[in-house]
Amino acid sequence: MKNAICWLAMVGIVCFYGVVYAQQEAVDAYNQGHDSLARGKLDEAVDFFSKAIEIDPVDHYAYNNRGVAFKRRGEYENAIRDYNRALEIKPDYYQARVNRGIARYRKGDYDLALDDLKSLAGQRKKDPAIFATLGLIYKEKGDLDQAAKNLKVSLTINKNGVTAQKALAEVYEAKKDYEKALDSYIKLRAALSKKGDTQEIDQRIDRLRISYVKELYNQGLENYRLGNAKNATAIWTTGLKVDPNNVQILRDLGLTYYKLGQYQKALENFNSALEIDAGNSEIFRVRGDAYYKLKKIEKSIEDYDKALIINPSDSICYNNRGLLFHEMGNLDRAYEDYTKAISIDSSNPSFFENRALVFISKGDKALAGEDYRKALELTTDERGREAITSKIAALGRENANGSQQSGFSTERILGNSSHESIPGR
Repeated sequence: MKNAICWLAMVGIVCFYGVVYAQQEAVDAYNQGHDSLARGKLDEAVDFFSKAIEIDPVDHYAYNNRGVAFKRRGEYENAIRDYNRALEIKPDYYQARVNRGIARYRKGDYDLALDDLKSLAGQRKKDPAIFATLGLIYKEKGDLDQAAKNLKVSLTINKNGVTAQKALAEVYEAKKDYEKALDSYIKLRAALSKKGDTQEIDQRIDRLRISYVKELYNQGLENYRLGNAKNATAIWTTGLKVDPNNVQILRDLGLTYYKLGQYQKALENFNSALEIDAGNSEIFRVRGDAYYKLKKIEKSIEDYDKALIINPSDSICYNNRGLLFHEMGNLDRAYEDYTKAISIDSSNPSFFENRALVFISKGDKALAGEDYRKALELTTDERGREAITSKIAALGRENANGSQQSGFSTERILGNSSHESIPGR
């Protein structure tokens, strides 16, 4: 009897130490797996976690971590199977459900991934991975508003989340909200600069700036064409904050300020444009117009001269310089410039009207009448035709010379002619 008791005691001791040894062996395997996983040795990690599971088939931690190793190897089916097993053992195992949701997303099972993650989002409001993955899922499903909402929550929790920041930038770009997209890409670049790998993002930022400025330019142009010149200037001013060297915007912004009667602001924009593009004849010409409005006649003529050196075929520039010479009383130079403008473009009725005024000033009503009749022939709008007809009739009256001279105008208005400089051309 004593021998039997002793034998049973010895067996119990052996079993106890065997269990303890097995448990320690499982712990050691698990720890080695964890270490391999941390070092990126995924094959080793799978082997060690498998050994731990073999010893302890209900170790939900080992199943979860082996799932992580499978997920990092791109073996999403195996990963999901391990997460499922971990959740069978421990149904409230939060991390396994998060990981399964992420694995399902990467596998393309978006609805199943949403099932895992949406309920967790309410429970764990401080986990950026949940909201980032939800944002990525909604992005793939095309629900850009929900995508942006969840990605912003993720970045509120972790402002340095590169994946969420990149996805948010792409969402805004897809929504054509270029301002927010650009801001997100710039933040992404700041986060990536610590790693020194920003070339791709720099290229994206450059491309996006081009798209954003183009969008702003078109918005401004649409407002201008609808008669909302003030809105156009506000939009184009925003465009210049994104691209201060955009000559097209500087030009059209200057032209619009000119139309609004803000000649100094027009001049400032033309100056900036010429600092960037000193060979742009059109901008020299419109700056000459602005100088005229500011009563800087010499500077106006200098700019017209420069414009014509660069582009001797600018009929509008000859016309505008002719207006200045006429106002200064230099009828011969005015006649030469109007005649040159007509030789370049004989379809513009304004040129003939202006030359007619020179003939009237010289006392040659016959030639003035010929130019007015030519202007009338070229004019299509009814009001314009009535005005010219009235001038022709006035030539037949005894006081035509004085009345026509008093009616002379050097006003240059944007849109006065289809050949003149207006935004968008």
